[in-house]
Amino acid sequence: MRIEYRHNELNDVEKEQVWKILCQCDEEFYPRLSARESSAQKKLAIAGEEKAKAAEPRAYFKEMIGQEFILAYEGESVVGFMTFKKNYTCEALRTFGESLYITTVCVRKDCRGKGIMNALYQHMEQEIPPKCGCKSISTRTWSLNEAQLYELSKRGYEKLAVLANDRGNGVDTIYFGLRTDYLQGC
Repeated sequence: MRIEYRHNELNDVEKEQVWKILCQCDEEFYPRLSARESSAQKKLAIAGEEKAKAAEPRAYFKEMIGQEFILAYEGESVVGFMTFKKNYTCEALRTFGESLYITTVCVRKDCRGKGIMNALYQHMEQEIPPKCGCKSISTRTWSLNEAQLYELSKRGYEKLAVLANDRGNGVDTIYFGLRTDYLQGC
């Protein structure tokens, strides 16, 4: 496996492979990606969830494709990706300051259990801060996403904000942050 930082300069083959992985992972997100307009969407309540079940995550992909990419390859095939925004801030991250904001992490289903997600996070945490001139990394997930909550906790991310019932009754949005030791500030 190899990991590459590709900015937002994916070739057509990579875009197609990323699209297929995104579609494969659509329903694993809450709300699903096809029910969203963007990766940093503020209102996440699942009002459009039923309509989205028949759709593909085209609006999400269109916005995501302009972001920064870290790609995981097996041979010449993309098997996983992480997208992020540089110099990101929002109300929930106000006290954390600007950060490299991880928006999406997906691994092809037939390639899971091989350490790909770990390798993507490791690359993000060790290689990207010095390249982008920012030591802060942030992300968000939902309160029922036990695997991601465990992964972020294990990696040392601290809980920064909880938006109660943000994704529906009993489903909170939780923001996390990590400060690396590579640089001062963002």
